[in-house]
Amino acid sequence: MAAVTAKPILFLEENQYSNFEWIGEIEDGSLLCRWEEEVLVRGPADSSGDGGPEGATSSLAFATQIAIATPDLQCTQVLYTFDKVVPVVQASVNASRTLLGFVTRRNVGEGNKYAAYVAEVAPQGGVFSLNIDCSRQIFLEFLHTEENEKPLGDSWIAKLLVFVHRESIAIYSFPLSLKDGTSWVVDDQPLTESVVRSFVWAQWEPRHNHLYYLHYRPPPEVGLTLGSCESEEDEMRPRPMLTALQFHPNKPHETVLNVPLELSGLEHSPMDLSGDYRDQGLLHTAGDAWLDLRVVTSPSGAVCICHHYIYKSRLAETPADPESCAVYLAYSVTLLHHGCVLHTVVPGVPWGHAHSALPTYSLFGDHYLLVIVPGVCMHMLDIGLDHMPNNHIVTTPPPQLLPNAQLFQICGKKVTSGRSMTFVDGVNQMLVEVRVTKESLFSLFKCSAVLSNRLAILHLASVHDKDHDLSRKLMWSVCEDPYNLDTPVLLQEYLVGETYAAVHKHIDSDAGHLISLLPITTAPFTTDTEYIESPAEENVRISYCLLENACIMLLSPRERVVRSISDTWTKLWEHTSCRHHQRFSLTDVVDKLMVSLDTYKPEALSQGSTPVSPASPLVGGLTITSLGLTLAHLMFDPLPFNEAENTTSSKLEHLLSVNLRELSMYCLKHFPHESPMRVHAVASKYVCTQLQVSRRLCSILCSSQTLVPTEKSEKGFTFIEQLEDAVATRLFTLLERYHSATEAVAFPLPQGYNSFLAYLAHRCLPHLVFMQYVQRGVLQLNVDVLREIVYDLDDTPQNVERKLEIISSVPLVRSLRALQYWQHPMSLILRSRLHAGSILAGEGPGQPRTPTQSARINAQHIQNKADCQDWGSGRQNSTRNQSDLLPPPTSMTPSRRHTPSSHSLTAFPTADRLSPFDTFLDLLTAKANLTDLDLGLLYEGTIASLEYIKPEMENELGTVRN
Repeated sequence: MAAVTAKPILFLEENQYSNFEWIGEIEDGSLLCRWEEEVLVRGPADSSGDGGPEGATSSLAFATQIAIATPDLQCTQVLYTFDKVVPVVQASVNASRTLLGFVTRRNVGEGNKYAAYVAEVAPQGGVFSLNIDCSRQIFLEFLHTEENEKPLGDSWIAKLLVFVHRESIAIYSFPLSLKDGTSWVVDDQPLTESVVRSFVWAQWEPRHNHLYYLHYRPPPEVGLTLGSCESEEDEMRPRPMLTALQFHPNKPHETVLNVPLELSGLEHSPMDLSGDYRDQGLLHTAGDAWLDLRVVTSPSGAVCICHHYIYKSRLAETPADPESCAVYLAYSVTLLHHGCVLHTVVPGVPWGHAHSALPTYSLFGDHYLLVIVPGVCMHMLDIGLDHMPNNHIVTTPPPQLLPNAQLFQICGKKVTSGRSMTFVDGVNQMLVEVRVTKESLFSLFKCSAVLSNRLAILHLASVHDKDHDLSRKLMWSVCEDPYNLDTPVLLQEYLVGETYAAVHKHIDSDAGHLISLLPITTAPFTTDTEYIESPAEENVRISYCLLENACIMLLSPRERVVRSISDTWTKLWEHTSCRHHQRFSLTDVVDKLMVSLDTYKPEALSQGSTPVSPASPLVGGLTITSLGLTLAHLMFDPLPFNEAENTTSSKLEHLLSVNLRELSMYCLKHFPHESPMRVHAVASKYVCTQLQVSRRLCSILCSSQTLVPTEKSEKGFTFIEQLEDAVATRLFTLLERYHSATEAVAFPLPQGYNSFLAYLAHRCLPHLVFMQYVQRGVLQLNVDVLREIVYDLDDTPQNVERKLEIISSVPLVRSLRALQYWQHPMSLILRSRLHAGSILAGEGPGQPRTPTQSARINAQHIQNKADCQDWGSGRQNSTRNQSDLLPPPTSMTPSRRHTPSSHSLTAFPTADRLSPFDTFLDLLTAKANLTDLDLGLLYEGTIASLEYIKPEMENELGTVRN
């Protein structure tokens, strides 16, 4: 999924530092670090001297230095040098870098003592204690706002946030004055303002000036409760509440968010953990070590509350070595913008590793949350605002990440590349760069056996990145294994995702609300999803829980202190306050088509019954240019068949019209006040794009198995005949999967595709399997396909039976047209019987002739009239006149024209008896006019019956007699 590069930090390689640690981060991305180094320390004066500076002594001793590392970690600048070793665990510096706040931790007996100080650093001056010395964790953060960064004349006020765990959060305002025109010094005692009285956990977000803290909501007052399913103990239990504060420049801060949380292990540790605090200056948090909580927000309005915890199964036995006990590593992500909680459980993690693991949560672009647990997992969670979170990428971490790594993301005011993120490994002192590249995504797609993973990668490439080249490569990878059962589902995701991306790219901005109704993915929003991870004995499980009836308090823009501002909270308010409609379901169109296509007859459906003209399948007057697609684009998507159909109204037109009607009605249902013209424009563009994307996918599948013919080479049936058997079989398998995928999501097929697929199936499938595809409606046998099949098969007895079975599987009108291309006695017999049967049943001629056919039959009759004079002279004039109208064979080749022989004259008039054939003609003329009769067809059918069927019957009778 990601290409990871880990390399040593440059300035650490060039210098030898002892006890090096990262202790803080500045808003611009620079990091605060400290180390111990031998420096020249000025000692006190000798007692025999006069006590002046000249009497002071200097000596080398280890002392603590605090420095600022550049965002690229190439070099450092020493900020403050102590005269001794000071156990600094966390620090912060103001924007002008004139004051340094730091926290020390000392071991006192069996516990630790924390203390807070502020030092002058421009230039280095005195150190002031904040008079806070306790066993609780202390955390300091300078407020970085635009007004505080600019001094007003010779005075300035620097504001410092002071966190004392489970006690208070306060703002210390330090008055600064300019001394000697060069240095800023603390002028007076700081003013203190209380912000929070008590908290369980707190986090400062320096880039957005957000303060989050977790506290207990007081239990409800004791009283009578009706219908409560909770026990009294649960009702009186304190509930955790997360509160968010927003700080403004030169304005009072405000409480913008209150949300109740259900966190595992909040009251007590889930296992026997030590009570030491986890002092990590780069986390910007203060809280218990076992309460691993993070809040990640984006300016677009996404708010993710991430909670990491571990637990052990009750049935699992504790081994002799507790470090090797297999536990469940889990984390939950509360997505306020979607109103749901995402739970992820990774089984089989050793207790020692799970206890020390520190997950990293980082926003990856606008749509993903990257979760990295070194040595355990790497997940990309789809948490964007566009749709519900249901396309997640789950994989193992790359080997470049050491199992004991603790990653902290480095980012400043500059926009971080959407494809690259930089982390610092606080344990191994490495600079780690994580890049999600096309190559890494393609490699994971090929090697992954998890359908959910592959769908998520395809969704990322087509919808979020709109990378058509990567989507094409992924489809080529799918074509390498056409027999995989997951292939149709992946093809469906490509069709839906690419269509949405194309429409979203070319739609007008004023129709953005209609875009929210279009299908975006085929992956359902299920409550439970399993991801198979090969090293694990069990599956990684991701489940969801909706935040129903959650008492979330969020300030509206009108209630804000600064109403004109546009930040995370206003975007979150806009997203949660607007009504979210369910997206259009393509399965509804599939259900409509299942009903309508049962009675669909292309031969009988008139052109005016649908709003789409078959000459131009692009509906709504749209063209390829209006979709941003030029002929140059289409040249990269050639097809091996001619995109043309001869039917009056094709199935393609019917499917497009149903899609257009259902989508338009759905949009008008959810937005009844919207302009019908705008709705029709969006629906038309979506339907047009469906056809273009379907065509593109068909071209990708065909080109993956063989060379697609150029414009000058042969296409269609000739192209199929030139394919090798193995290539034809693989191509049919892929196209059959493609056909199944389009039917599942009601997407149209290119014109000419059905004929190409049917003839391809005839060439590479056994006859029995081929007929099963035909009988179940997968293959459509039109007249062109039937003609090619008739020409392709020889007239052996077995092939004659196959031809009859194939021809009889299509409607009667199509069968008659196909029989005209079959130059065989059985074709004449069937056509003549059907013609005579329709006349006798009063249904008309059944096989109307064109004027050209009638003229040809009459001309041949006149030319060969002399051959019919010996049929009998004893007949009456009326009978003789009718026999004069009998033409010779018209549909048989000259080699198959026969003169009535001795055994064939039994059906025709003789001098001593009545003709059965003339008697049958009398019956036909009584039912229809003579002009409606195809006498030549009846004549040839009678001869064929005597010459083709009678010998077979005689042979069978002879066999019985013997």
